[in-house]
Amino acid sequence: MKIFDMKTAQIDPDDNELMVSIGEKIRELRKQKNISYEKLAKEIGLDRNTVNLIELGKTNFQFQTLLRILSYHKMSVFDFFKSLEQ
Repeated sequence: MKIFDMKTAQIDPDDNELMVSIGEKIRELRKQKNISYEKLAKEIGLDRNTVNLIELGKTNFQFQTLLRILSYHKMSVFDFFKSLEQ
């Protein structure tokens, strides 16, 4: 099931599955760098509990926070959402 439609750029803001998928992808990126969520939080200026909740898909967070995470991982927003589609 597609959670993000790249052609129409439509996202259901109430779709909990989307938040879980985003969190899982963020965790995957962090683990590829072999760092703890505490270290990621420190590097991007967030509280470690916030990063943990994001990775678990249990919090809504600002787009700016996603940009900070993706910037740390040197990944574009487009590539990030495209990777969710796979």
